[in-house]
Amino acid sequence: MMAKNRAMTFSFLKSAYPWLIVCCGMLFYCYNYFLRVSPSVMQNELSQAFHMKAVQFGTLAAFYYYAYTPMQVPAGMIYDKFGVRFVLCLASLMAVAGLAVFISADSYFVAGCGRFMIGLGCAFAYIGTLKLASIWLPPNRFATVAGLTTAIGMTSGALAQTYLTHVVEAIGYQHALRGALVAGVILSLIVLFLVRNRPKSENAIAEMQAPLDIKQLFSALRIIFTNPQMWLIGLIGCLLYLPSSVFLDLWGIPYLEAVYQLTPEQAVTISSYTFYGWIISGPIIGAFSDKIKRRKMPLTATGFFAALLLCVVFYIPGLNVSGLYMIFFIIGFCCGAHPLCFALGKESNPIQISGTSVAVTNMLIMAGGAIFQPVVGELLDLHTSSPVGVNGLPVYTASDYTFALSVIPLGVALGIFLSLFVKETYCESQAKESDEQIFINKPLSDLEAEAEAAK
Repeated sequence: MMAKNRAMTFSFLKSAYPWLIVCCGMLFYCYNYFLRVSPSVMQNELSQAFHMKAVQFGTLAAFYYYAYTPMQVPAGMIYDKFGVRFVLCLASLMAVAGLAVFISADSYFVAGCGRFMIGLGCAFAYIGTLKLASIWLPPNRFATVAGLTTAIGMTSGALAQTYLTHVVEAIGYQHALRGALVAGVILSLIVLFLVRNRPKSENAIAEMQAPLDIKQLFSALRIIFTNPQMWLIGLIGCLLYLPSSVFLDLWGIPYLEAVYQLTPEQAVTISSYTFYGWIISGPIIGAFSDKIKRRKMPLTATGFFAALLLCVVFYIPGLNVSGLYMIFFIIGFCCGAHPLCFALGKESNPIQISGTSVAVTNMLIMAGGAIFQPVVGELLDLHTSSPVGVNGLPVYTASDYTFALSVIPLGVALGIFLSLFVKETYCESQAKESDEQIFINKPLSDLEAEAEAAK
């Protein structure tokens, strides 16, 4: 009996160990999300500290994306070349260093540099988690992990806004963020001691072969960037992610305060309901997609309802405040299908370059934050006609916010229309056999020579 119990315990630990490693990546993504959304509850404090208008505030927050977005492709290539363990640890330390610079900043430029460094480190968070999932877990768990990772990140975002709202008012944003420095160092150590690059099994799949050489890495980029489906998937993902990258990450709380005259605590609570809907639906829709072996249908159907409800929020005046909780929860639930874009990106390319293909997908998706966070600020400054407030900064009205944030429902609607043209992958790689061979048996030069001789 004891031997049987030991065998069962060993079997459980063996099956749980891959998930433990993937969870280390998820923890870093949580930390990334905390740092990403933190400016959303600090608008007044940061605007006064650096004397910023809306466009400057949006640009300061977007410094995160200015590093995060272009680093997606190099990050994926670095993972494919060097593995996950040490890269993920160093990325975490970079984010901690950026947070230290941001906290101690005494000028707009230095604060922007801090946000840039945070984005540089956090650029490795989501890709690293999905890279670990593609190595350690079966292929039919990829969309589930993508949805679960997003859900856990959303939980971190909701808790971050709730925590920071109270603490920033009490002790200021600099003291409120100091605890995150210690948490970041601890997280780096957890990654270093627990994460491993690949299983020791001799029967490793092609994903776990020797790292790609430089020629293969550039071949990977050629395959990805000449694939029209990748550009379409990236654009759709960018547009469907605007409710998060623009509204939840930055402008949602100021909008709710201005339009519905809510206190900061009420605005954070309503915003959190969007996170909660996203949290619940992400893993459910991901698992459902894996089960039915379809990506396109769940993405299009849920996106349609998200666009419809966003139009209700922005264009129907006088909504009951109590009803906003349910509306924003359903919006979040509908947006939970968004991680399927990563599955589509991964499955549209050879499995051997999954890290790079997911990175390119994430780069195109996150470009929305870099572009539209400052754009909303610029639209606010252009539309406002209110007198300057007591602190010398403009006061933005409900109509200003509605005008500026109209980019969100319009963008989501366009994303749904474009999703009609995406090819279904049926949860399997759609790469051509010639593309697969580049990374499995022969270098690209040999394949090209054989093709030339065959002519």
